Amino acid sequence: MEKTHSIKEPLHHVAEQLNFTVLLNNCCTELNNSTLYEGVPKYDEALANWFNSTGYTLHLRFSFPDHNAEVYAPLRYASVSKKHGYHFPVAERNMVTDDITVIGPERFLELAATHARRSHPTAAAANIIHRLRNSIHNMGIFLEHFRETGKDPGKPVMTFLEAEQLLPAGHSTHVLSKGRDGFSGDDLLHYSPETGGRFQLHYFLLHPALVTEKNAGGPLPSHILRDHLQEYTKEEIPVSILLNSHPDFKVTAVHPWEAKYLLNDPRVKQLHASGQLYNLGKHGPLFSATASVRTVYNEESDWMFKFSLHVKITSAARINHLHELHRGYDVARLLATPEGQQLQQSIPTAGIICDPAFITVVVGGSIIDGFSTSMRENPFKKAAAQKNVGLLASFCQEALPGEKARITRVIEGAAAATGKSAAQTAVAWYTQYLELLLEPVIRLFNNGGIACELHQQNTLLELDAKGFPARVWFRDNQSFLFRKSFHEQLSAIVPGIGETGKGFIPDERLFELLSHYLIISNLVGLANSIAANGLADESELVDILYNRLKELQPADPSGFIEYVLQRRYLTEKANLLTSLCNIDGGESPAAVLQVNYPNVLHTHFFSRQLIQPAGKQICYSRYFPKEDVVITLRPVDLDRDLEMLHEWFNREHAIKIWQMNWPLRQLETYYRTLLPGDMMYSYIGEANGEPTFNIEVYWAIRDLVGDYYDVLPTDYGTHQFIAPTDPKKKFASPSTQCMVDYVFAQPEVGKMVGEGAVDSLASMMNKAHVGFKIQKVIEMPHKKANLNFCYREWYWAKFPQNKDITITPEAEVPVKFF
Repeated sequence: MEKTHSIKEPLHHVAEQLNFTVLLNNCCTELNNSTLYEGVPKYDEALANWFNSTGYTLHLRFSFPDHNAEVYAPLRYASVSKKHGYHFPVAERNMVTDDITVIGPERFLELAATHARRSHPTAAAANIIHRLRNSIHNMGIFLEHFRETGKDPGKPVMTFLEAEQLLPAGHSTHVLSKGRDGFSGDDLLHYSPETGGRFQLHYFLLHPALVTEKNAGGPLPSHILRDHLQEYTKEEIPVSILLNSHPDFKVTAVHPWEAKYLLNDPRVKQLHASGQLYNLGKHGPLFSATASVRTVYNEESDWMFKFSLHVKITSAARINHLHELHRGYDVARLLATPEGQQLQQSIPTAGIICDPAFITVVVGGSIIDGFSTSMRENPFKKAAAQKNVGLLASFCQEALPGEKARITRVIEGAAAATGKSAAQTAVAWYTQYLELLLEPVIRLFNNGGIACELHQQNTLLELDAKGFPARVWFRDNQSFLFRKSFHEQLSAIVPGIGETGKGFIPDERLFELLSHYLIISNLVGLANSIAANGLADESELVDILYNRLKELQPADPSGFIEYVLQRRYLTEKANLLTSLCNIDGGESPAAVLQVNYPNVLHTHFFSRQLIQPAGKQICYSRYFPKEDVVITLRPVDLDRDLEMLHEWFNREHAIKIWQMNWPLRQLETYYRTLLPGDMMYSYIGEANGEPTFNIEVYWAIRDLVGDYYDVLPTDYGTHQFIAPTDPKKKFASPSTQCMVDYVFAQPEVGKMVGEGAVDSLASMMNKAHVGFKIQKVIEMPHKKANLNFCYREWYWAKFPQNKDITITPEAEVPVKFF
């Protein structure tokens, strides 16, 4: 009888929150229905009371109009890459009644699924709700196991196997991180890496006509397995008799869980009954489950085995498909050639772990995929098993409550070893990682035509004695792809390469895959982990990444680096949407859904001074002698300005153009969701100390206007509203000059853009006065607009004296004598 496994309540809550974190971030990046919300509102009593009761003032706000609901998730870390950290609880507000209630991940999943159906009609919470529960339950079991056994998932020094098995949070971008749909409770404990699962392999003996196998170098898999099995079963007479009496039959090994699955397959039963298959059972040394669950490792073995496993892990049954097996074989064949050897020598900081061999079983032209197994080289055997090396995911894993994340302890240890601060060390550590990783990837792509799927699970990082990155390893050749533009070149080196493995992919598609796996998951994911643990500024690390890519760009004729540096959006796998639509990414990789991901590398051109100014004090003052007026700019202060702005926007001349004559509560929500973001900021302009105008400065590449022209990350735009109608108080030219002065003073700005309504003639004339020129008329959802540009040279041609303007908060006003 199977045991019932229960979880202690506090650990269940921890598991729920870790899964909920991923769910919130999946929704943030995939559903486009969230904004930051900052502060405690003055005109929203229900929300103010809730925030005051929790003590949290920065939230991620999700809008779910189909449910008349919005959700507020308190932020403990706001990420530029949208991989946020959260406080709990999360609250749902009923927009009809204003009732606010605490919700868990299941209710949030229901809301998200309904919203997803707007663009994906097959999305349904019912498709994954049971697997979400399974993931949470399993994670709780693993956390309890760690606590009871004293295992430390945050320790800085780990062997290869420890890093594979000490992953309580798991996949940081998949809501079903610990889903093991198909495992019973006992299976979970026996076969999971998190519980230290160790088990013997299960062997079968098969008629040679049933077996398809290859090895890019050395004996065939069945011969290797037969030799091993004969060694293991010297004293087991029945097995020895079978092996000796069937010298031509092929030996294969499968995962012991999969063996039970196979023995219930009618085709296998028929093969057994006809004498074409013999079940030899479990034999030999114990192998350990690694992070993928289905790949197993023994520290004495020359091989790791990547088995097929009919268990839904995250969102897919883990089956080795024939074309994937051939990819590993093809990569190993290529790397074994003189050209391949030379390629490997050109990347001394990186090692490629090959999957050169595979075995599968075919009956009547149909593959019995449970037998399909890949054999992977094992560079971490014997003495090398003790190396401090592990998958990147172990360095990017969220810390458990009350504990430090592994990345924190690694960098603090490296800081102590070098005598530097943790902040200095974090920057140096990340920079060194980039040095190890990026150039080899670019060389493999350009010189070998190889694109590696280098997400956090496929990249291994080895540390030196001080805890700094020393070497990287690339694994899982089954996911390596070849550039279609290299087909002729690679086929000349290795005839037939890629033909069975479906391995040649158009470069543009590879750009999309690399931008997700290499840039978003790997490099930005690591930067996010370092920053989320308070070790460095995330934008600074992303800037280091940007600069390193720029350095490597001349050595990248493929255009990939240009692609990732210039694209407005990169491509990200939509793990939540794919799961909600019940798509098996293993069975149908082309069906996996993708979303546009705002290119985080463009933060290199982000002006914090414009979009996220510090404080509320005056940032620019200038005296205009002709008008005898001092114009000042300062960031909006809602405590001081909200009611004034509300009155301004309800003036007759504002209603037609600005259309912001909303109730105070709605206007306050607008600003509380606008000001903390990365798209736009609002300023108050004053004339001789009297507030008279409002400007909004926006980053065009994050704004709707970017959909209507070839936007650049150096483009910044402005909206300007002058409140007075009395000509003596407008000061249109001085206020507009101050606006342009302030924007062009920032080094990140290339040109200014505008999209004033075509029926706002006065606004366009005012901008033309300072050098803006209309480019074309665009049809936006809310208006027909004049798209207009201005460069510094155009502005200075109109006002040469402004070229040397210094932006200071104090205006130089001449002394007047009476």
